[in-house]
Amino acid sequence: MSLSLVIHRPDAADAEGASPEAGGAEGMRKAVRDAIWEVADAHWAVADDSILVSTDLSPSYLVSHFQRALARRGFRRTGLLLVTTVGPKASWAGLPPDSEAWLRDMLP
Repeated sequence: MSLSLVIHRPDAADAEGASPEAGGAEGMRKAVRDAIWEVADAHWAVADDSILVSTDLSPSYLVSHFQRALARRGFRRTGLLLVTTVGPKASWAGLPPDSEAWLRDMLP
């Protein structure tokens, strides 16, 4: 498995044109989180807009998957959406011990 960092930061303007039932920017975040559940063996929400995802899918495929998930819910735009691979040279500080252990276990 590889580890990808997904950053998704929609704002209210990104949700314009979608039905009110779609839920605005929060509905967009939920659509991407639900789409992650469809493809990820494991994941960890680092922050509201950042999720580490363990999957064999490429970053470009994940972006396409998230775009389709948003479109299915009536969103025409994605908001800021970035997916990149996290490799063994990743570095961090200040993580709780259980989070650091998870991250170390997920890295190649």
